[in-house]
Amino acid sequence: MKTWMTFAVSFCLLTACQTKVQRTEKDFVGNWLEVMPVNSQFIQGVTLNADGTASSIGMATLKYESWSLSENDLILNGKSIGNGQTIDFSDTLEVVNLSTDSMKLGKGGMYRIDYFRVEERPEEAKKPVNPIDSLAKPDGTGELQTRVFRGTLPAADCPGIVYNITLYNYEHSGDGVFKARLTYLEAENGKDTSFEFCGHQYTLKGNAVDNDATVLQFIPFADEKHQDIMNFQLKGNDLEMLDRDMKPIESKLNYTLKLQ
Repeated sequence: MKTWMTFAVSFCLLTACQTKVQRTEKDFVGNWLEVMPVNSQFIQGVTLNADGTASSIGMATLKYESWSLSENDLILNGKSIGNGQTIDFSDTLEVVNLSTDSMKLGKGGMYRIDYFRVEERPEEAKKPVNPIDSLAKPDGTGELQTRVFRGTLPAADCPGIVYNITLYNYEHSGDGVFKARLTYLEAENGKDTSFEFCGHQYTLKGNAVDNDATVLQFIPFADEKHQDIMNFQLKGNDLEMLDRDMKPIESKLNYTLKLQ
């Protein structure tokens, strides 16, 4: 009996070793688009190149630059652009499943992201995005309102960032959608660089130091992990930027967007 049990255990271990998937960098190379059932009109994803470089698809505020493998983890590196600053990031994601045509990535129990592989990068500007398509009219609200806020705010790595934010919401409703264009002055070899994106706008009560403050929060549609949230406190008709901790920015520089 002991001999038979030893053989059975050895056979199971051998079978497990033989069936264990050995993933290599070659298995990941390609264009991966994220499955987005809620906002099917948006296209976003990542291109993983054989030389270890990476690039974003359809994401203006999340710029992938490189990637690598570490055992069963995919590591994505790049820059997050938002809230007046550019921050380097490194995101380690567990490879939950990988096949020729699909990939599932996750981070513990926090979230899962499904991708499918395509031969060519899509034309990201194929169809202009109209954020109003994602705006539902709640009961009891009035007419659709459009407001435009503009201003040039300080930046750490360029002379400034020109913010153009168009906000759409129904009268008597605190939530809406927005379209933003951020222009980084002289950002690349002395030339301006612009990014456009859309998202949801929510009205919050209170910031980190004032429970009575009214805060408008802007979350890009593509920002599932909420890394690129922009928070502005409503001051009269204007918007004053808050930092990532929801605190007013203590500076003599201008952090206000004016209602146009």
